[in-house]
Amino acid sequence: MSRGEFRAWHWKGEKILPCSGNIPLADRGFRYGEHVFESIATREGKFLLADEHLALLEEAARRQELKFSRGLAAGLRRFFSKMKLEDGMLRIYLTAGPGAPGEPVKKSPCYLTWEAVRFPTQVELIKGFSLRSLKKPAEGATWGEKSGNYAAHLHALREARGLGADEAVVFDTQGRILSCAMGNLLIWMKSPRPSGSPVLCTPPASMGARRGALLSWVTRHTRVEEREFRKKDLERALALAVTNSRLGVMPVAQCDGKEPPNFSLSINLAREYLRYASTTPGER
Repeated sequence: MSRGEFRAWHWKGEKILPCSGNIPLADRGFRYGEHVFESIATREGKFLLADEHLALLEEAARRQELKFSRGLAAGLRRFFSKMKLEDGMLRIYLTAGPGAPGEPVKKSPCYLTWEAVRFPTQVELIKGFSLRSLKKPAEGATWGEKSGNYAAHLHALREARGLGADEAVVFDTQGRILSCAMGNLLIWMKSPRPSGSPVLCTPPASMGARRGALLSWVTRHTRVEEREFRKKDLERALALAVTNSRLGVMPVAQCDGKEPPNFSLSINLAREYLRYASTTPGER
């Protein structure tokens, strides 16, 4: 990857400055994976859902007993307001800093990286994703945390791709759906009322589902119910979609070899998100 396709910064002296080196090897974020992160899409010079991502980063830092200061939050907002980046992904890492295992965190260093990425095209959205339900369960309580311990997510993604799918549907030890390997899962179900509109649902965050900024955008624009789902519920779904900051809203064309009957529900939401991503902040 060329220099123009990858950039890095760090929080130093109350400012976010370009990185002249790498993350120190003594940092527990590197040594033990003791860090939390958020990934922000940069599209057409805009940082999409930046406030939502910072709120999620602060919540994760609190859960992991890391330090997220007001000064850092203000510095990141200044960075967002002044920096113009091409299409890509900005990732913010908040680490435990130097120290021995189990020691209290005194100060949390912050590192930012940006790399150029290609976002899904209209053609790819219409083609949609294929999902595969995995048999091996995951630990639900910590599944949704975006931390340095991401091995289970990567294993799930590799397994699904090894089976010819684009993404995995992951279950907890009780057989309940958590999310996909790398994103949240949206599920449209038939209304209990004979003439009612389809009901958009997602697995509960309290059960271990990811806390996603893109999911927050969806819940602001349409009503979303949190429900517990099992594998048999996927067979009754009207439509499905995967959400994360890089994919946006990715419609699901096939799940476990079956095509959802109302693909237009997910396509319409995907197009609505693309309209949001392509407008200036004042137009939203």
